[in-house]
Amino acid sequence: MSQVPAPRDTKPSASDMVLTLNQIRGIFASCVILDSGRDVSEIHIVASTSRKPKQVVRDVETILFVKHGTKIDYRKISMVQIDDEQSLRIPVARPEIQQVTEKVMGNKKRIQVEIRGGGRRVVGEAIERIDAPEPFRTAALATIDAIGKLIGQSLDFQLEDAQLFGMGTRQIVVVIVNSFVQDREEVFSGSSFVGAHPIESAARATLDALNRRIHNIALQAPRQEDMDEPSI
Repeated sequence: MSQVPAPRDTKPSASDMVLTLNQIRGIFASCVILDSGRDVSEIHIVASTSRKPKQVVRDVETILFVKHGTKIDYRKISMVQIDDEQSLRIPVARPEIQQVTEKVMGNKKRIQVEIRGGGRRVVGEAIERIDAPEPFRTAALATIDAIGKLIGQSLDFQLEDAQLFGMGTRQIVVVIVNSFVQDREEVFSGSSFVGAHPIESAARATLDALNRRIHNIALQAPRQEDMDEPSI
């Protein structure tokens, strides 16, 4: 006999449900609106045209019921579908780092940073020499590379510095990034306490710096194909 989810003592938050919905294949972004009783009153979805609307709606109903015990009336779901190319014009939701890995390749080391945002996963990478390691800078550069791929824009990010500082009994990584948008320089800084994986801390500090302005950067920066168009 099939079992239904047991009743929850507390209802899921809107952000919890958004994180769940954004895992569904074909969903680029979502928004959940709760009423005063913390019940779902509206769900708004931006999805790919690669799947039928009924399939996406059914997945939304199923995953919210299975994971959060929340039954949704399909009439509360509003959805717009766009193709993958158009999705690149939408500022991505706040990105999250999934994992940071490093691999030795002869006399070099490659650091890769995997980021998820707006229903997409991308991997950025950067290389450093084994005999001249700069792991914090390399992890920061890999994160910048990933953000550029996630946004799908031609962005002029420049890593100014990535340094480790001691504060009391703790260590903290501080990253400073410059961005040139429409001939104007913008400077961003981010920080992260150093945990068990220092290079991951550097990646998080870089993302902390870029997250604060990522939507504005995405809207203002030229798209890559626009940059590639030949002048007449």
